[in-house]
Amino acid sequence: MIDKSPSGLNEWLHFLKNKKFPVRAVNLARLKTQIKRTEDTLDGMQANIASDPLLAFAILNEANRIIPNKNNEIKTPFHAAAMVGMNGIAKLLSHFAPYELNTQKKPPHLVAFLSEIQTSYEAATIARHWSIEKLTSQEDDIFWITLFRDSARWLLWFYAYPTMAALKQRIQQGEKASQAELNILGCRIDELTVHLCNHWHTPNKVIESFLTKHIPNAKELQALAHLANHPDELPGFTEDKRLTILVNNPLIFSYCANKVAHEASLMRWDSKNLPFFYRVVATVMHKRLSDIIKTAHFASTEAATLFNNGGKIPLAQQLLDPDLYLGKTRSKPKTSLSPIAALKKALKQNKEYDTKQKTGLALKTIKQAIPNAQHSIIFKHSNNKTAPMYQFGYNIDIIKAIQWSAPSSVFKKLSDKRSAIHIFGQKLDNLLKDLPHTSDQIIDANSHLILASTQTSKDETAIFWLETRTEFNEIDYKNLKQIVSLISHNIL
Repeated sequence: MIDKSPSGLNEWLHFLKNKKFPVRAVNLARLKTQIKRTEDTLDGMQANIASDPLLAFAILNEANRIIPNKNNEIKTPFHAAAMVGMNGIAKLLSHFAPYELNTQKKPPHLVAFLSEIQTSYEAATIARHWSIEKLTSQEDDIFWITLFRDSARWLLWFYAYPTMAALKQRIQQGEKASQAELNILGCRIDELTVHLCNHWHTPNKVIESFLTKHIPNAKELQALAHLANHPDELPGFTEDKRLTILVNNPLIFSYCANKVAHEASLMRWDSKNLPFFYRVVATVMHKRLSDIIKTAHFASTEAATLFNNGGKIPLAQQLLDPDLYLGKTRSKPKTSLSPIAALKKALKQNKEYDTKQKTGLALKTIKQAIPNAQHSIIFKHSNNKTAPMYQFGYNIDIIKAIQWSAPSSVFKKLSDKRSAIHIFGQKLDNLLKDLPHTSDQIIDANSHLILASTQTSKDETAIFWLETRTEFNEIDYKNLKQIVSLISHNIL
């Protein structure tokens, strides 16, 4: 687990590209035993390889690394294992990180990791059944391609759980997934996956399932969905040459099944976004919408039987909900607002809050949204004077004794214009002399300090002081900047 989250494509690539693949300890131990026993064959190892997705993924990548494969012939782990051989598989053992499932209470990152894998299996099973009904004869390839296109997501949930949890919360609250990814990660997950797959030597077909050369772009998806606008009728045929090529590429099943499974997992089967992808697949298969939905539901029940790893309640179980699809007549479980969303709502409901009221709400939000903040002070700067309004974590007598209005180049900059800074280590040591006189006594050698400011009324500025003896991460910094932005005089 990480304390300081990467930000941007290059940082996430650097963070993830050499991470070990999590593999269930019992599967890894069994594999080691099978490699040592001379009587075991690769055929006998297939069940063990197939039972762990990242084990299978690593073997598939290794086969494509040692045998440059321009024709993309190595697409399944079983074929890959035959190409790599026992000795080749043995060399991969150091690339795996074992995890246990027999603990009474699984850690949150492991539960989330297993849940994401289960959703990927559900997507792969849906894609496989759509492919079977289209008679593509590529259903096994499509299964593995669909499964492995989520590989980067698995690692993100395992190694960057807090970041992914924040991302999931934003999407559930209605933010568009692409925008939420850019706001939280600094890049798109699909873009990150393509770069990681190139680094891992993943088969080209997995990479192609992300590229608009091989799958429809947003405009083309709209065109395909439009041909299936009438649910009781067969979809129309496209006369566009490019759309015809896309319709006949089975990768479209991988793309749409992935969207369907993740949307249903996040927002339930009655999500208003699912019919769009059903209509695309209906056009591809030239079948009625009801047939597409029926196949997806059937595939989810098969996945629940074959690939239920205990990470979450299977999608198929949702289909037993008697209130499913009843729309407004059923009571949906309410998703509680995030602390920052609650602050935004409160400020919108009353635009007459003064500086003290707004900063009081901000302090409450900081306690909830930035749990790493062990100490916090909010100052009011007005008429060239700076004084604390709120604080938590410090000795109140020490705070009162500090000369906060004493000359300080740092506080002058904060009071002159809206700004924010996150400092620690040597940079913080160098800055201490520029803070208000004697304020260095509340700074520790291990401290991280975040300072931020904004004008809260025509003549008043709020200055935020957040300090911890552990670490602040990038999400903490972004959250404070968002809180400060919301109470800004300019926003309201």
